[in-house]
Amino acid sequence: MRVVLTAVLALSSFWQAPAGAPISQQQSLAALQARAEAGDADAQVQLGTAYAAGDGVAEDDALAVKWFRRAAEKGSAAGEYSLGEMYLTGRGVSSDLAEAAKWVKRAAEHGDARGQFNLAVMYAQGQGVPKNAEEAAVWMHKSADQGLAAGEFGLGSMLAHGRGVPQNIAEAAKWYRKAADQGDGPAMNNLAFLLATSRDPKIRDPKEAVAIAQKAVEMEGGEPAYLDTLATAYFEAGQPELAAESERRALKLKPDDASYKEALGKYESSTAKH
Repeated sequence: MRVVLTAVLALSSFWQAPAGAPISQQQSLAALQARAEAGDADAQVQLGTAYAAGDGVAEDDALAVKWFRRAAEKGSAAGEYSLGEMYLTGRGVSSDLAEAAKWVKRAAEHGDARGQFNLAVMYAQGQGVPKNAEEAAVWMHKSADQGLAAGEFGLGSMLAHGRGVPQNIAEAAKWYRKAADQGDGPAMNNLAFLLATSRDPKIRDPKEAVAIAQKAVEMEGGEPAYLDTLATAYFEAGQPELAAESERRALKLKPDDASYKEALGKYESSTAKH
């Protein structure tokens, strides 16, 4: 399986501009500023997000940090999470993993699913906190339980590989499916791989694996790992010609990958025997 739990998601993966129209159209900046100055934590986060994203105002990371900090110091989970992300990425402040972990953990403890996910990954990788697979699994589960696709994918990966929790392929498939249903490409890829290769008859379903892998490829046609998984699914479904075709596409994108070359040889050999 090529896609596993990876680094903390990028800032843009979780950040969203305020709902509705851009600030410049939704309300005057002066009105939002007045609410923020008056101590409205939601307005402070919204204003910080506007400055971080350049939404209706000139992008200014320092001002974004200022407003996120004000909200965070009031105990706003969104403010804490956003301030943690700024420290994590070094935007508007010097990059500081320990400080990032402090604010992300506060957000996680206040129920922010994004904070719970990032805290889980920080524990998994030992970024800003001591490496602790079991603690990572606890926070990943909390994030997944709130329906965050990244958390569902992360928990599926931990269950699939037995990281921080006992290995459980059936449970891994369940959580991958939840994330895949939200359109998460890596989850689709990993679910397809499990369905194609599992020896458990309750899990194995090469035909469904092909359908899911095809969706992942359609979403990310330039991702060789997805094409490799599609090739695996085709082969397990008894279609070695299509498997070889998909593997060749993967090799065009990643021509030096030894595992792809080996797989292609197997598929071509099987095709020749038919």
